[in-house]
Amino acid sequence: TLPLWIEPADRTIGTFEIPMTWFQSLNPLLVFLLTPWFVARWVRHAREGHELTSIRKMALGAGGLALAYLLLAAVAAFSDGGVVPEGWIWLVIFFIVMTAGELYILPIGLGLFGRLAPAGFAATTIALWFLAAFFGNLLAGAFGTLWSSMTPPQFFATTAAIAASSGALLLTFNRPTQRAEVSEGSP
Repeated sequence: TLPLWIEPADRTIGTFEIPMTWFQSLNPLLVFLLTPWFVARWVRHAREGHELTSIRKMALGAGGLALAYLLLAAVAAFSDGGVVPEGWIWLVIFFIVMTAGELYILPIGLGLFGRLAPAGFAATTIALWFLAAFFGNLLAGAFGTLWSSMTPPQFFATTAAIAASSGALLLTFNRPTQRAEVSEGSP
């Protein structure tokens, strides 16, 4: 659905119009650019004894995704259905915040599943992580069908609410996961 919203946005810098597909390349580019910074930050926090639990990191990532989609909801609401002025700036900010949120979820969750897997079942447990991602993407596609029956601000606000709810739900698993990590000898 994001390309449907990006297409009519103002993507011009001077006389140059940024192709819509370039924005979709931002996420993988930002993964490469932001990952070393986040890893260094997490290592520093661990050394200083301020490391968040895996679940708290993932909940923080869900909060970041909610914030990114709230930004789009606000920008879409202020454009009042018209062309989003300086839309490319908002899209870059959105992708930075969204990618940061994803980096707090995907690699952290994958590592958590690998660490908490029963002995001899690490590959199966990690496969379950990817199976869950498959069903999540399937549900996201089904949710995307609502684009045509909602306004962009409603759609993005609903997406933000789903992300925030996911973060809150994750926090309910913090203590049990923390106990399991400690019993496994993980930090």
